[in-house]
Amino acid sequence: MDNRTQTQTQAVNTGVTPFRISNIEQLPTLAQDESCHIIKQYFDYLEQTLSNRESVVDVEQLREMLNEVSGFIRSNKSQLRADGYSRMLKRLNNIYAQGLRNNNDRAFTRTAVNFADILNTVSQSFPSYDYSESVGLLLHYMHKMFNYREEGWIEVFEHLISMSDSIEIMELIKTQHLQEIQNWVEEGVDNLFALMDEQLEVIDNIDAEILLLDQELLQRRKTIAETRSSGFNRVIIPIARAREKQLIQELFDRRAELISERIAKLELADLLDENIQEFTDRLIEIRRSAMIQLVWSNPGKS
Repeated sequence: MDNRTQTQTQAVNTGVTPFRISNIEQLPTLAQDESCHIIKQYFDYLEQTLSNRESVVDVEQLREMLNEVSGFIRSNKSQLRADGYSRMLKRLNNIYAQGLRNNNDRAFTRTAVNFADILNTVSQSFPSYDYSESVGLLLHYMHKMFNYREEGWIEVFEHLISMSDSIEIMELIKTQHLQEIQNWVEEGVDNLFALMDEQLEVIDNIDAEILLLDQELLQRRKTIAETRSSGFNRVIIPIARAREKQLIQELFDRRAELISERIAKLELADLLDENIQEFTDRLIEIRRSAMIQLVWSNPGKS
């Protein structure tokens, strides 16, 4: 049994993807060619799955697989060198660049956190690579995730700012563009969607309560109308009618309070929506500005 066969025998999961690493700790130290062969199989499966528009993508499976790749790279078992890192990054960039041209990019977007994790991991050991395309892709997917209300956008950002400071382009954009995003984060931009959902839930509850009040008001009005046409004791009827009128007034007062509360919640929801849209617009502008700087800093790159 050769080394590659032995490695795959010791480090596989049973199922449709027999190349998957089941336990990094039990792996022997591999030669770079063996490590690249394993990573290539992961990326082949990733690209095939993401590019198949007719099938339903198991995003969680892809995220698990990309986590395995990241863990494998972080371990001291892969023994990757500069040429191995370079081929791997180029392949990964090519895969995620396809998401820019794919209208159904949700699977690309939802796995972008793991893409960012791999880039961050590799950057610590291989800072000499030209990460301009990678950073541009991450900025694109970070904006997409925020636009799709995917909470993982903040994780993409955290991976971005954690990339090695010795990378020239990271030094270029960290002090400007990423710092502005950091300022927004510190002001609570990552909580905007949760706050919006909370306000909309309160508004829905208010609407439901108003509907119940309207139904009760209708029923009590019917009761008053019925007492007017009934043949009950003339003394008792006015007392019952007065009590009903008092209850109806209390219901109207409560309804007015709910409407005022609803208006206030709608105003807050509108303000939150404006903040979300403002940050969305800024993400687009930041990405465009950063990409212009990245292009100018790499004049020889098309």
